[in-house]
Amino acid sequence: MSGKADLLGASSAFGRAGTARSARGRVAEKVLGGSDDGPTRLALHLLSHNPDNPRDSLPDVTDLAASLRDHGQKSAVTIMSREAYLAANPGREDELEPRSAYVVIDGNCRLAAARQAGLSSLRVMMDESLGGDPDELLESALVANIHRQDLDPLDEARALKKLLEVHGTQDKLAKRLHRSQGWVSQRLALLSLTPELQKRLESGAEPVDLLRAVGKKPPERQEQELTRLKEERARKQAAKGAAKKQSRQSAADPHYDVIEGAGPAAEATEPGQPAQDSTEPASAPAVPTQPAASSTPDTQASRPAAVRMPWDSPGEVCVLLRENMAPEKLERLIELLQQPAEKDEY
Repeated sequence: MSGKADLLGASSAFGRAGTARSARGRVAEKVLGGSDDGPTRLALHLLSHNPDNPRDSLPDVTDLAASLRDHGQKSAVTIMSREAYLAANPGREDELEPRSAYVVIDGNCRLAAARQAGLSSLRVMMDESLGGDPDELLESALVANIHRQDLDPLDEARALKKLLEVHGTQDKLAKRLHRSQGWVSQRLALLSLTPELQKRLESGAEPVDLLRAVGKKPPERQEQELTRLKEERARKQAAKGAAKKQSRQSAADPHYDVIEGAGPAAEATEPGQPAQDSTEPASAPAVPTQPAASSTPDTQASRPAAVRMPWDSPGEVCVLLRENMAPEKLERLIELLQQPAEKDEY
């Protein structure tokens, strides 16, 4: 992370004493007057970074610079005139870049990246209504970053704290930003973290969502609370993974149903014929069987192959029953199998 001024750099055109005000005026007239061609392009030396940028420091813009150079600018930078900015922020002229005519409100990273990439201009959109005072300017820049969800968590929290001083309560600030009070509270909680946890947050060593919960605890309990939350998350993830694995196994393995109870089958195999002998396995009717011999060849071909219980291998049957039956039902089955068989007489 580098300072804003270092990353934004100084345009080579800053030293040009011949930068004509008339040319700048023509650009301003075009921007303020609008254009059917959409956003207007402005030379980089006419643009200054925003001293009220919510970012405490700009990130590495090397990748963004390469993207601007190779693929072009995808969205316009939002600006306001230098005069409008100074009217809302009197006494801050020294914080603006020399000879600049406009201040970037949304797009400071793109300005830094464009300079790093060696570009000469950026597409811009003028909006003089972005703020009539420093608080509104900060709010405008903060909202733009929030919508893109690319603001560093601690920078976002610091900006929210400044706005909270303006709006007074978290509820009012939340309504102003079209967010919930809980959303504001969670982000402000990061400012209550111990310095060590804030460093780990900035380095990406700890998850921001857990630290938002930890920040609401007293400093002496934050490490312990973070450990507890991480362990709880790990248990939930392990349980979820086990459930998914079991679900996949259940879908892949054949399923065997076993009828509770014992005795002759409820229905005769054919009209007028006796029911099946009780010495035959009671669960056989519940197991999918091969298609009947009377089925047509086309019907047989369209049906998936049925899975039969391996009755000729008692060991395999026991394994299947143990894996697929509830323990109490398996015990009941064993009890029934141990009872003497009663044969029907005809």
